[in-house]
Amino acid sequence: MMIAGHTKFEPDWHFGVWKLHWRNSAAETLSEVAETVTRSNRNGHNIPQVVGNIQDPVMFYEWKPYLQQYFKTLKHITDYHHFYMDSQHPGEVTCRENASSESYTFNLLKCKTKTPPEGELPQPSNIKGLEPARQWYLYEQIRQHCYSDSAKNISCPKPLVPKKEIDLTQQDQQNAKSNGGRKKALLN
Repeated sequence: MMIAGHTKFEPDWHFGVWKLHWRNSAAETLSEVAETVTRSNRNGHNIPQVVGNIQDPVMFYEWKPYLQQYFKTLKHITDYHHFYMDSQHPGEVTCRENASSESYTFNLLKCKTKTPPEGELPQPSNIKGLEPARQWYLYEQIRQHCYSDSAKNISCPKPLVPKKEIDLTQQDQQNAKSNGGRKKALLN
C-alpha cells in the first residue's frame, strides 16, 4: 500500500507547446495532453480522463475522512520535498527536506494492525456544481475575457437554468453575508 505525500511535478517544455496550440483548438490540445500522459504511463496509474465526459465520468471521493480512520497527520509536511514508502513497511514514510538532507522516518498508522482493506474506496463525493446565479455571472461578465470560443464554452458556458427562474436578490444577500467582512476590511 502506498500513501500519497506532498509531490512536486515539474513539466517539461511540452506544456509550453500546448499553450501555443490552445488558441487554435482546445479539443486537439486536450487530445495531445491525454496522449502524452498515456505514453508516459508505465504502471497504469496515470489514466487521462476528461471532466464532464458522460460515458466515462471522473469520480471524486471523500479521501480525508476515510484516511483519517487509519493514519495520523504528518506535521509540517510542506517542509519536506522527498518522500519514500516501501510496501514492506506499511504506514511508514521516510522524508527529506531536499535530496542531500538528513532523512526522517515516521509511522503514520494509528494502529499497526489496522490498515485500509485492499481495493476499498471511500464514499464518492457529492460535488454540486456552481449555483445558477454564479453561472450567469460567469457567462455575462467573465466570458468576454476568454481568448477563444472554445475557452469561452469550457469556462463560461451558457447556463441551463433560465435567468428569469433565478432569485438573484437571495443570491446577492448570501454573497453580501459571506463577503461582508472582507469588503469592510478592504474599504477601511
